[in-house]
Amino acid sequence: MRTTTKYPDIFMDQMMYYELGFMPLNEHEKPAKQGVVTFFAFCLFGLVPLLSYVLFGLLPWETYDTINNLNLSFPISCIATAITLFVLGAVKANFSCEKWFLSGVKVTVMGAMACAASYAIGYLVSRYLLGEDGTELCEL
Repeated sequence: MRTTTKYPDIFMDQMMYYELGFMPLNEHEKPAKQGVVTFFAFCLFGLVPLLSYVLFGLLPWETYDTINNLNLSFPISCIATAITLFVLGAVKANFSCEKWFLSGVKVTVMGAMACAASYAIGYLVSRYLLGEDGTELCEL
């Protein structure tokens, strides 16, 4: 331990890799490029939950009304989002020392928890701050 603490850069890289599962930082990487790539990836993968609504919206109105009564858009959106989150987690495993399946499951579970929290908040806001017809019950 004393030997590794003499070299703080090596020590930090080793701690990041073995304890946190992150690869050491590469000094040649450009933060602006990573930011742009992250932005476009967020935009692209953020569209996945909306695709079922958009695709069903492109159908003729008579067909859409029949399908809408079955409420297919929401479950299709949930399944497509879960698959996308799993794939993103599996890809993330290439950049850490996690197993691909475990990483995919972890990202999917975190996404499901975030979805449940946002759904609960939306429900509570609509129930306690808005009336049945969408009018405000109280002023904020």
